[in-house]
Amino acid sequence: MTKNDFIEIKRIVSDAGEKLKMWSTENFHVNSKKSRTDLVTDVDYQIQEYLIQEINKSFPNSSFLAEESGLTKTPDKNEYWVIDPIDGTVNFSRGLPEHCISVAYVEHQEPTIGIIYSPFMNLFYSATKNNGAYLNDKRLRPHWAKNFEDAMISLGNERGKTYKYFKALEEKVMRIRLFGTAALQIAYVASGFLDAFISIRSHPWDVAAGHLILKEAGGEIVDIDGKNVNIFQSDALYCNPYITQDLINNLKNIQKFQ
Repeated sequence: MTKNDFIEIKRIVSDAGEKLKMWSTENFHVNSKKSRTDLVTDVDYQIQEYLIQEINKSFPNSSFLAEESGLTKTPDKNEYWVIDPIDGTVNFSRGLPEHCISVAYVEHQEPTIGIIYSPFMNLFYSATKNNGAYLNDKRLRPHWAKNFEDAMISLGNERGKTYKYFKALEEKVMRIRLFGTAALQIAYVASGFLDAFISIRSHPWDVAAGHLILKEAGGEIVDIDGKNVNIFQSDALYCNPYITQDLINNLKNIQKFQ
């Protein structure tokens, strides 16, 4: 991917964000997928279709791994796009601005382009491999907490598990938050808004763009044993490097991630 390719995909995602804002004002249907808490809207499908259409115009014969429309199987290719048309669909369905479009380009299972765009909050995160991470075209240089007790931590959400992380951490850190969108929570760590995000059950489309953005901002991504992980790891710690080991140590008593 060239610099001009990166400019082009940023344009496509930016345009998709404008579509998202426009379509959010129209009547749309909210449906359940695997369970009543796993929601999808008409707009999820529309944004994904728009992104695939526009990417294929600019990058013919592309392959895709995406959340909707039967594209959830990893392509049998070394290079492909990973798309979450709306990460935080439940938030979107209720009119909460905390949701985003997430797009990554993956080469040999490693993201080399990552974009997370929250149009209602005017947050446009972007990164290319070895070239740093940016928020609204300003280089990210996060001011992270140096001490665990000063840390702001956010969590993923899985029924029957989330409370265990609260119990393990609530008296050890400054605050714990849940925002309902993995992509944005990882981007918030990259910004320094948060010091860690604990992913309890994520998919590649939730985390691929954030994975690169956080790494390019100087963050760490590990499992409960401190080993580096890729975008296919559903349970991971997205961390400010100053607190990674403290976080691991404080999670040791929790039943190992499933």
